[in-house]
Amino acid sequence: MKEKICNFTFCLLCFGSIYLIFKNNNEVAKLILNAINLFLNKVFVSLFPMFIINDILIHLNVPYYFYKIFNRPWKMLFHTSGIASYCFIMSLISGTPSNAYILKELVCNHKISIEEANHYLLFTYFSNPLFLIIMLSSIFTLNTSIKIISIHYLSNLIIAFIMRRKAPSITNSIFFREKQQKGILIKSINKSMSTLFMILGTIIFYTILTYLIAIFLHNKPIFTTLISGFLEITNGLNHLANLSIFSKLKEILAVVIISFGGLSIHTQIKAILEDTKIKYHYFLKGRILNTIVASFLVLIF
Repeated sequence: MKEKICNFTFCLLCFGSIYLIFKNNNEVAKLILNAINLFLNKVFVSLFPMFIINDILIHLNVPYYFYKIFNRPWKMLFHTSGIASYCFIMSLISGTPSNAYILKELVCNHKISIEEANHYLLFTYFSNPLFLIIMLSSIFTLNTSIKIISIHYLSNLIIAFIMRRKAPSITNSIFFREKQQKGILIKSINKSMSTLFMILGTIIFYTILTYLIAIFLHNKPIFTTLISGFLEITNGLNHLANLSIFSKLKEILAVVIISFGGLSIHTQIKAILEDTKIKYHYFLKGRILNTIVASFLVLIF
């Protein structure tokens, strides 16, 4: 009975959405084009080369050298091997959802275990730094924007430190070098394009969903901002820029929106990990911890 009620409710929502899409056809078309432009100008240009580079680096066993350099400090501070530093640094440079893509490739290439990947998923989420500085500079001063970005990154290190007691045992499989594979570049391009098309579809879906919800929440800017940020970072920060509230509260809301990531990012992460045994709920747990830690840091600084 409960399942039938849920299905009926979703059907009503779908038909209601279809009505609103037809009624606001021009606006929806513009939203889709804007989402595609955002994807091409911001997401594709940053993620596509990084996906391919990461595939090649993993194939060349470069994470092993990160292990050799960072193993001692990472083992001492976070109870993980130095290979975690590879995912941490590369994810920081390229932004999410590259962390899930990197962890998936490390597991598939037998560099780390499933348990290690689950643990690393807790503290390797980063929004692209260039994206953040562009979005935040339209809301805050440069110093405040840098503070929020620094807190976003620092909170991941704090989570890694807090969760170190639950770190799994370290695998030694990274010491085994793979045999040469042919066609690594073509395979990497095919995988990257498939992942990027999924990301594009997700961005378009949540952009339209945010617009439809905003129609119902007309003249309620605070609720529109919260729900938009819960669904998708870009729309949430855009709405936040138009809010007339205290600066400190704006900082907290910005950190919450960035730290949680939005359901759009969560959907992308879950889709990337779908054909692996890496558990999505570790990412969700990490985002909740990240939101709490980052909000606390904003309050005290």
